[in-house]
Amino acid sequence: MIKTAHFVTAASVAAISASAFTAQAQDSFFDRNRYVSVTERPQPEFDPVPVRLGAFEAQPRLRVGAGYRSNLFASTTDETGDSFGVIAPSVDLVSTWSRHEFGASLAAEHTEYVDTGSESATDLFARAFGGLDVTSSFGLVGAVLAEHTNEPRASVASDPAAAEPVEVDRVGGEAGINYEQGRVRLRGRLSADTYNFSDVSLNGGGTLDQDFRDRDEMTGSVRVSYAPQRDWSVFAEGSVTSRDYDAPTSPGQRTRDSEGTIVRVGTNFELPILLRGDIAVGYHQFEYDDPTAEDVSGLSVEGNANWFVTQLTTVSASASRRVIDPGIQSTAAATQTALGVNVDHELRRNWLVNAGIDFTNFDFENVDRSDDRIEFEVGSLWKFNRNASARLSYRFADQDSNVRSFTDNRVMATLILTP
Repeated sequence: MIKTAHFVTAASVAAISASAFTAQAQDSFFDRNRYVSVTERPQPEFDPVPVRLGAFEAQPRLRVGAGYRSNLFASTTDETGDSFGVIAPSVDLVSTWSRHEFGASLAAEHTEYVDTGSESATDLFARAFGGLDVTSSFGLVGAVLAEHTNEPRASVASDPAAAEPVEVDRVGGEAGINYEQGRVRLRGRLSADTYNFSDVSLNGGGTLDQDFRDRDEMTGSVRVSYAPQRDWSVFAEGSVTSRDYDAPTSPGQRTRDSEGTIVRVGTNFELPILLRGDIAVGYHQFEYDDPTAEDVSGLSVEGNANWFVTQLTTVSASASRRVIDPGIQSTAAATQTALGVNVDHELRRNWLVNAGIDFTNFDFENVDRSDDRIEFEVGSLWKFNRNASARLSYRFADQDSNVRSFTDNRVMATLILTP
């Protein structure tokens, strides 16, 4: 929920793929556009104007920022602070066709530290997505993605003894269908991703092996929704995820291959009481090929809600409980439980402020470790005109763990430029 500047993730690809299906009736039972949040409200005098390129619109953007972190390595005892600068160009391209859709995005983000050159890093991202409206009720969507990122030092997988961040390469794609007729909607997706993690040197000699994390991951999912009324719908959804890892290369390494199943029921709503959301609750089970690894099962939750308190204030909340690969050799599974709340407020037409707090618990399987993390952020955004805006933010992170506790403070100022 905390609104920090971040690189695009897989979730954004899924969201854009879903939005590619545009062939829906104007009086759809599933429209959820009655309210507009503070951050999404159109402001013609301040909103950037896309560049028209024939049947496409392009939106270039450049972020330039500077900041300071108090605990660069997320260390328990030996905290190291450093200043940094960020430069992040990007461009989004989308079609303006009345039917079908195609779009693409390119982005890069370079972070340069003043005194700690080993932490300077460049992230790269590219994606393309599209949608084909076969009929007014049925559509096909798809997306492809490639990215090169550097794993954050605060990640649960990060080793404080590593001489530099772990680099991660990911290539993936998604294909799916959307069907909507009257009160019924069907959404199906099939995605495939390949992850490759680079080995890094250790401070004091040796190499931190990351080959055990390399994997191919495939997920198939389906959601069936029914709308008794226009304000709300109920749905059932399920997914199956298969993770196929490279064969172990060292004695004693676990076979990490697994298959996970998730089944949930939920509701999607936009009510007259100024509330909109999507909440699903169910059961997950992940089974591991290694006979020494315990299977993981339990409550599965995915939900988000927005309360449009006034036209000037929006409160957002999210909750999730899922099984992840934490990226450490001693275990292939951890249950991640996350809760978050964020408030956006418009002080003036061109001056927005926000405050958010997140709580995350990581409960690791087959190993005695549990992490509790709290993150708090406050920020302010000033819109000067259509071509320039500035953001100032402060973030505090604190992790309480029986293995790795740390506290980190970060302050950052960013200038956002759009032609």
